[in-house]
Amino acid sequence: MLRKEYIIILMQTGNNLALEDSSWRGMIVCQYVDHNLRLDESQIKTSVNSYIYALFLKGTAKIKYDKLDLTTHPGDFLFFPPHIPPVVLEPSEDYKAICLIVNSSFVYQCPVARNVFQSATFTLMGGNDPVIHLDEMAQKNLHNTMMTFMSHINHPHHHTTEALQSLYGLLLADMLAVVEIDHKAYISQHSYKLFIEFQQLIRKHFREHHDISFYAEQLNISPRYLSMLTKQITHTTVAAFINRHLMLEACWLLKTTDYSIQRISEILHFADQASFSKFFKRVNGRNPLQYRRE
Repeated sequence: MLRKEYIIILMQTGNNLALEDSSWRGMIVCQYVDHNLRLDESQIKTSVNSYIYALFLKGTAKIKYDKLDLTTHPGDFLFFPPHIPPVVLEPSEDYKAICLIVNSSFVYQCPVARNVFQSATFTLMGGNDPVIHLDEMAQKNLHNTMMTFMSHINHPHHHTTEALQSLYGLLLADMLAVVEIDHKAYISQHSYKLFIEFQQLIRKHFREHHDISFYAEQLNISPRYLSMLTKQITHTTVAAFINRHLMLEACWLLKTTDYSIQRISEILHFADQASFSKFFKRVNGRNPLQYRRE
């Protein structure tokens, strides 16, 4: 079989439609993928800072993800967090999947995502094995939601942003229902309980405590053990985990309040406004004022 290799990427859709609110453009794409997929590099940007959701419908494909070698089958659902894009290898001739790729900036602006991302078990997705095999009803629900995404993206109107945000919330909620059950299988009961407690602590204290030692002390474990546990379950570091909560909250405050940048930096317990702005630009790619103006 001819070897085919490509990295799933995020399409840059441009701003050629005369819509007043097009904040979703260039940040979210949903499309069917088959073994012939080739995207024009002049129209795309990397998905390294995006969440990728893929539902496999037909055929098989080998996927290289971080240090894992995976084989997908019909009915498999895969979730990939930012910074570790998957590479698809040797898809079969009948291979077909539907992929939703969502840039982090869109997630940070989504009110529903802000709440769901801070729920106790959402970040279990992206653990040691990102493959979840869905039952027939779950496949149908996710497929229908993704097709609705495509419809709204291909036929935009003045409230497309709100529609896509609502659909994203629906997708996350449906995923949670599946993931909470599926991931308990590979995590020991003790580890799972510790991680849930860590998540609860994060939700209460992430604004004022940005350091791993605080959470480790609250859990009566070492920082090293907490790092290992978080890496095992979420495929990311404790620092990245805390930073994701901080960024979601910062974007929410910038978008929904008239607080000054200085006031927001104080709410989130940064040393000063300069430290907050440096953090925000490093994670988001823009400084807080640019984000608010856009």
